[in-house]
Amino acid sequence: MRLLKSIGVAFLVTWMISCDNQQTLQEYYVDNQESKDFVAFDIPASMFANAESLDLEQREILETVKKINILAIPKKDANTETIEVEKNNLFNILKEEKYQLLMRYGGGTSRMEIYFTSEEEAVDEVIIYGFDDSKGMGIARLLGKDMNPGDIMQLVRSLQEGDLNLEAFSGVKEIFASTGGAEEETQEIEETDGKE
Repeated sequence: MRLLKSIGVAFLVTWMISCDNQQTLQEYYVDNQESKDFVAFDIPASMFANAESLDLEQREILETVKKINILAIPKKDANTETIEVEKNNLFNILKEEKYQLLMRYGGGTSRMEIYFTSEEEAVDEVIIYGFDDSKGMGIARLLGKDMNPGDIMQLVRSLQEGDLNLEAFSGVKEIFASTGGAEEETQEIEETDGKE
């Protein structure tokens, strides 16, 4: 009888620990990249550059980015509920301590947030999450080496101003560029040791 109780307790503890495991952004991406609700791209950063319109500084920033993963749900008449569920899923992932908020644009029906992981001066991953209730939602993971969060913010501004070529990725640019006129709320890099 004692053995059965021990097995039961061990099973219960294991079950509780497994239920507590938070899905990572990488797992979220892998789980959804084949879904019919999403569009997904794994592309080298060079495909985003319209070299003629970028200045030398913008090109140097882009060179620190090696690959960009994009996962998006463009808005359609019947997928409002799906978008709300996925917004909630991403909210729960991005509230984890390892994702440090760098900047937030907009609010209400249109929002963009930029996060980074790793050290402040040697970032290997920058996450750009955005949604617009009339256009959809999307998340981009910029993977690179020794990226500077402040520089990536400049690239995001270039995206909003149309300096980066996303014409091949219909529906994605609109999601990320839709908050351009929104009020900007910036958290300084030195103050990113906690979540808002």
